[in-house]
Amino acid sequence: MDSTSPLPSPSSLPLPPPDTPRPRLPIPRSSTVHPTSSSSAGASFRRSLSQHHFQQHSSSGGGAGIPRSRSGDANRPLRSGSVGASVGSLGSPPTSPRMSMSFGGFGELLSTGRKGSLGGRVKRALALRLGADEEVSEEEDGEGTVRAGGSRERKRIGRSRERGYDAEFKEEYLMGEGGNGVRVWYHNFTTIDWIHDMIKESLRVRKLRRLRGFEGRLKNFLDGFLDWFLVTVVALGTALIAFFIVRSEMWLFDLKEGYCTTNPFRPKRFCCKGLVPSTSRGSRFIQGWKADEGAEAVCDTWREWSQVLQGLKAGDEEGESWGLNFISFVFIALCFATLSSLMTVYLSSSESVVSSKDKTHASTLASSSQPLVDSDAHSQNLSERTVLASSSNGKSYGTLDQTPSPNVPSTGGIVQPDGGGRQRKVMYFAAGSGIPEIKTILSGFVIRGYLGSWTLFTKAVGLALSVASGLSLGKEGPFVHIASCIGNIFSRFTKKYDTNEAKRRELLSASCAAGVAVAFGAPVGGTLFSLEEVSYYFPPKVMWRSFFCAMIAATMLKFLDPFGTGKIVLFQVTYDRDWHFVELFGFILLGIFGGLYGALFSKANIWWSRNVRMGTWLKFHPVWEVVLVTALTVVISFFNPFTKMGGTELVFELFSECHKRDSFDGLCIKEHSQVWSLVTKIFMALLIKGLLTIITFGIKLPAGIFIPTLVVGACAGRIAGLLVEWAFWADPTASVFGFCRDNLNDKSVFGQACVIPGVWAMVGAAGTLAGVTRTTVSLAVIVMELTGSVTYVVPVMLAVLLAKSVADAIERRGIYDLVIELAALPYLDAKEEHIHTLTVTDVADVEAPYIALDEDNTVASLAQKLSLIVAEGGGSGFPILKADHGHYRMYGYINCTELEHGLSLSQGSDFETRCIFKNLDDDASYTTGKSEWNGLDFGYLVDQAPLTVSIKSPMELLHELFVKLGARYLIVVDEKGYYVGVIEKNRWLAYLQWNEEHFKEIRAHETAGANTPAV
Repeated sequence: MDSTSPLPSPSSLPLPPPDTPRPRLPIPRSSTVHPTSSSSAGASFRRSLSQHHFQQHSSSGGGAGIPRSRSGDANRPLRSGSVGASVGSLGSPPTSPRMSMSFGGFGELLSTGRKGSLGGRVKRALALRLGADEEVSEEEDGEGTVRAGGSRERKRIGRSRERGYDAEFKEEYLMGEGGNGVRVWYHNFTTIDWIHDMIKESLRVRKLRRLRGFEGRLKNFLDGFLDWFLVTVVALGTALIAFFIVRSEMWLFDLKEGYCTTNPFRPKRFCCKGLVPSTSRGSRFIQGWKADEGAEAVCDTWREWSQVLQGLKAGDEEGESWGLNFISFVFIALCFATLSSLMTVYLSSSESVVSSKDKTHASTLASSSQPLVDSDAHSQNLSERTVLASSSNGKSYGTLDQTPSPNVPSTGGIVQPDGGGRQRKVMYFAAGSGIPEIKTILSGFVIRGYLGSWTLFTKAVGLALSVASGLSLGKEGPFVHIASCIGNIFSRFTKKYDTNEAKRRELLSASCAAGVAVAFGAPVGGTLFSLEEVSYYFPPKVMWRSFFCAMIAATMLKFLDPFGTGKIVLFQVTYDRDWHFVELFGFILLGIFGGLYGALFSKANIWWSRNVRMGTWLKFHPVWEVVLVTALTVVISFFNPFTKMGGTELVFELFSECHKRDSFDGLCIKEHSQVWSLVTKIFMALLIKGLLTIITFGIKLPAGIFIPTLVVGACAGRIAGLLVEWAFWADPTASVFGFCRDNLNDKSVFGQACVIPGVWAMVGAAGTLAGVTRTTVSLAVIVMELTGSVTYVVPVMLAVLLAKSVADAIERRGIYDLVIELAALPYLDAKEEHIHTLTVTDVADVEAPYIALDEDNTVASLAQKLSLIVAEGGGSGFPILKADHGHYRMYGYINCTELEHGLSLSQGSDFETRCIFKNLDDDASYTTGKSEWNGLDFGYLVDQAPLTVSIKSPMELLHELFVKLGARYLIVVDEKGYYVGVIEKNRWLAYLQWNEEHFKEIRAHETAGANTPAV
């Protein structure tokens, strides 16, 4: 075949047969690294990997999984052209089970194609074949994702040449100085290379610092100014969207009861200023549940739906009809929740977006010939090498869905790499709070579209609707996701952040701080929350920018004044009395309660999601689940004013002091005889809110967990404070109440002579939230900023620490970590401690496929190896080795994505064209110049300086390299420096999970042995 002939047809490529084993090292190894010489535990770990491979990808914050039918049948074959089909045609169907295998190990195919998008892919493929100047129509959002339909932006494929991930550093820096190799755009559902991105940033700054004169000083100034400008814009955008959500939610929430006659778009609090007190007590249903309404006020400009339906005038007592109010309340709430769920399911599905960045390398330098692989399919398939088998037993939790194909045999939820039917999944970006996914993204994981503009729109509008429906959820947690979307969108306007994923995550950390700042009016607490809970990399410069971003966001929201009170949040309160030492005993009990509730709630919610949401017909009908949960919630809540009111309003009422106003909807009482009735009402609200939150958190709509948790804790604290007041009234001379006698002449209403129940409610809320989320320092600071003083910092700190300690003793992971664990997200927790039972030799993949420099590497042979690693679903790259005295020596490492990119640029080359790795291979015949050699050089794509560890390295060192340096892989060598194997991040995650399950089995056996009576 002539070297200048075009590429042959896909069928002519010599693909390996299905039973072909992958290449192994032929050189015998020493016994110290032979796989059969490891411990039985190490053999068990390897068997678990070979049997289970990797678990399907899942996500959190949403609910159960469903099949997606609008993009075709769930059992349809995968689209062709994946790297598993090697150089197959972009539009041709797979010709073998191997060719239909997905590229990678991050679970199953996470569909990113949309109905009708196939034509777009064919169009782009034809453009690549027919010419580089063919135009492609696509619409990008802030995440770099392409949506089918809508307004289209005309772009040329040639633009991708200038927008390559490492385009400006290919020759001058990364190749010549860094030795770290050139990277293409990170594919969807893969981890970033922190080390590479930090090297690139260092080289960029070095180049900038070398500039001299006025131009150099100006560029350096603008480079530093850009960071502060971006965080300012992000803060302003976050505050504006938060203002829109708060105002919209208030108006929609009140719309369930009626509307304002002067302006239908005004919420009740702005429509009814200057209320007139009324003595109307209204009807009473379920006596003992409904609070006293003696201080209820009538607004002449507010019209209830019962009055509208009956045609009566406002204020007419005959027009009060609880039946019509009840029907309208339930109907409108169901409409809001259903609309929010439909938006989440149909507008934020991962099927709606296809990443343009994941196609960049296929179009780069493409002119007249077809690429070797379909980059669009590869962008999805590559994800399957990222995550391990999980103890979730195949159940989905959160925003990701899975639908098993009937062709797949039951394997306990683990997908076998047999090339048969594959399970398809759909991820709903707008569902849930988004905090678990944000934590995973900030740790280095790439989820295209999750932080895009379309997700931002769906999350913002859907959040206002879901909160207004009256469900037991909050809007504070999703603000973190919304702020991160804003940060990601603005990062794409500058090359400094757009072409460096590590730098982008610095801006996302600052955005998270702004999200918490607008949610709680706590800029300092928001900064600490970003540091403590979500961020993975948080150097001092990021802390400064996060603090500045949070401050600007809080200031802007205060200027906008969403509640019309001058406060950033509705439940911001102040107290004018100090606490006493004796009260610490009560605060201790509240902290213990918070820990117990947090641990039990997390377990119950996970159990519900696993056994009910994913174990029943609800799995296939998430919208109906939302309808049922909403109907149950509004029917129960309608008859209890504490649960009927909004979550933030209820928290404010529970936190407040009674003597500041005449009435708090029945929370303030006049006589001691009313204590037990009020305690019963609050306890019923606590019980209802707690149970409803268990079944609500995880459904398919935007939902946070902060406010429902605060409500439960505040109810518990309010009850405890009222009981103390009742005990003081019963026996005011008791020695334990000595500190209260000074307040006997207090003019306050009954219930605050000894303690302030609002303060106890605040402490209880902080403890309960700490038990659920396991946040400590940031939560204490947030509460301090809410109260406006440091007076109650010590009680709050005590309750928070006790709650976390008690919750950790029952369940060591909080709700977000449990979601990450069950979702099998590739999150390597830096705070987690592990006791290792294996050695480096046991964990290393000593049979990983490799590329030998002393072999005849051609386009066809490398394509075969790439296809083979795809078919087996393991590994994300190839060590580059060369024989040396009976062993192999390490020369570099090339990722599958970079190798695919190199092969895709071999247009016009014969399949027998030789491929070399310049600067690695010292064969003179390869380096004598282009005129004497017409092969392909892939050396610029190779990481020539991979992290290397010895087989005698402690496991703790490997863990620190993965956690602290963000390594994607480690090369293992023996005492003489010879290559032994490779440990990739996904394999390390698999080992950590196996290690945890191994310890559980050991403890179970020990417990069983201790309970077995001696014979």
